Amino acid sequence: MLEKIKRFFFIFLTTLTVSFLFKEISDYLDKQKILEKIKYSNNTLENFYLVSKANQTYTLIGSKMVLKGDEIFVENPQGHYEGEKGSFDLTSKESVYHTKEKVAKFYKDVIFTSKDINMKTEYIFIDTQKNIVYNDTDTLIYSKEMTTKGKNLLLDIEREFLKLDKVFSEYRGKNG
Repeated sequence: MLEKIKRFFFIFLTTLTVSFLFKEISDYLDKQKILEKIKYSNNTLENFYLVSKANQTYTLIGSKMVLKGDEIFVENPQGHYEGEKGSFDLTSKESVYHTKEKVAKFYKDVIFTSKDINMKTEYIFIDTQKNIVYNDTDTLIYSKEMTTKGKNLLLDIEREFLKLDKVFSEYRGKNG
């Protein structure tokens, strides 16, 4: 049980890396001035698929991406991460990335899925400058053997610290 929780927290830490993809997209678009060259009203991309590869792979798929001022709005974002220590998916109905603050918000039915652990919440914020993930709403973390419900998620990536308030956990054992 403790090992699965540790693994979940490690995988969840990598959720932060999805937000770095937003940062990289923003920086790349700023550097290349791509959006200034595209002749779309409202700087809109539809049905996009973005990939970033190095030692790890990040992908972001969405039905629409709109740049409005210092914000990048994404409809139906589907993020995927693959690295040496595992992989995960992060989806929601909408997200927005604030380019100046370097904060991403995933909202409306946020689902985090990894091999062993899943998480559902209404929204999360990912602060790429402070390396924290947080919300102030109910969060459900579950696996085949356990369920944990809590509120006010705070995950400090650098300190590897996770906090939930008003926690209720249920452990079912290996036979579920």
